[in-house]
Amino acid sequence: MEKRLNQKDFDILFSGKRINNNDVDYKYIPPFDVNNDDDYIEALIHDSEQNFLESVIVDREDYRYIDIEGVPELKIDSGTILRKSGYDRGRYVVKYNFLRKVAGSYETILVDEEGDTYDPSLGYHVMPDGTIMDGESHENTTGKILQIKELKYFIQEISPSRNEIRIVPQKLKDKKYINSFINLQSKNNDYTFRDTIRLFDKPTDTNLAVSSTTAYISQNELLRPNMEGGILYINNAFIERVIPPKPSPSEGNLTEEVDTSDSNPPVVSARFVILEETTNYFEGGEKDFDFLYNHFSRNGTNFNITKQSGLPKPKNFGLGGNATIEDVTGASADTNDGKDDVLRTVAKFTRPQGNLPTILTLSSVSSRPQNVSFEYEWNIFGYDRNESGGDYVYDPISGRIGDQGNIVINGETAGSLTAKGTDKKQITIQIFGGDVRLGVALKISRPAENLNSSIALPHAIFVR
Repeated sequence: MEKRLNQKDFDILFSGKRINNNDVDYKYIPPFDVNNDDDYIEALIHDSEQNFLESVIVDREDYRYIDIEGVPELKIDSGTILRKSGYDRGRYVVKYNFLRKVAGSYETILVDEEGDTYDPSLGYHVMPDGTIMDGESHENTTGKILQIKELKYFIQEISPSRNEIRIVPQKLKDKKYINSFINLQSKNNDYTFRDTIRLFDKPTDTNLAVSSTTAYISQNELLRPNMEGGILYINNAFIERVIPPKPSPSEGNLTEEVDTSDSNPPVVSARFVILEETTNYFEGGEKDFDFLYNHFSRNGTNFNITKQSGLPKPKNFGLGGNATIEDVTGASADTNDGKDDVLRTVAKFTRPQGNLPTILTLSSVSSRPQNVSFEYEWNIFGYDRNESGGDYVYDPISGRIGDQGNIVINGETAGSLTAKGTDKKQITIQIFGGDVRLGVALKISRPAENLNSSIALPHAIFVR
């Protein structure tokens, strides 16, 4: 057997072991594939005295698999290869290397000065000094100077032990070239499935395992042969729902949102509190609305609650079964033996003397990715209870214009009950009058990624 390596390197590399590509332990080394663009044949042409003449890349039409007694064998048209290379007469020795492009390629491309690939079909020409420029001729060029680049990497450094090398890529903006370099240094490659993966966890007619270790993968997938025998990781396969962390009532001043940038899938859950330092008229209740939040969000599992949502326990608010959050005018002081004492948890404030407002700042403590912007939409709703003819009437609250109305949202148009804006995490409201029962709704969203969450709490603020 002819060896092209020196004896020392040959002894290191040659084990004498033959592998079976059908063996699951070697599935990651697929056999030479005539239909794989990364597999190719290099022909080394020598004269009859074994003097090397040149090497060429064999055209794909010049080799193919043929079946010989049920065994596929590769047939190579050596005569055609020699004639294509200009060797019409004589005796030659041709040696073949069966190669696979793992990173880089023997091919060359045209690139501009920025490293972007240039399509030769758009036309190019060569100047007398050898400069390559775009356009069929110098009359229709845009002035773009082109270069011929090999799709190869440079050896930057060799370790003292000679066992390791450091390679660096060229500044080429070719997607395959860059991805090949990245994959070269990575043992694990990501693959995004087109269809869903189904785990078998119950007995079936196909006698598949019942321990959720057998996965069904659609035939629509483009799995590569070298993936067979590997390990399949399915992120969050057994996670049904991610419940975001919620502020604790004992934390006192809550002003920070919860960053869920690292969660997968992204967690978005709207929530708000009253900042403690914004008023001197607080009587009692919960400024973090913990009871109401858990009551309406089912302990943080329902991320989308609006003013039109139904009431989990209508009797807690003195209403019937078809009532919505928007309908709430009051809250129960003792329901279910005191376990649902909604009125006890409502944030209560004393009305200031004179015609001064109660001023509160509402702050989002939502759970969401903090590395991108979100749209915030605040809405104040509720009722102002007034006495008329010995009876109570509940007038819907209104935005204040001049000296009429209940609510001013600082920075918003007079009369508005809504505030919207990018990353508008806080709003300050002025509440005029007494016996006012306010609800607050907050929606946070990022339409570009279809992420949104909303919360609406009725009778959350009570100014006596």
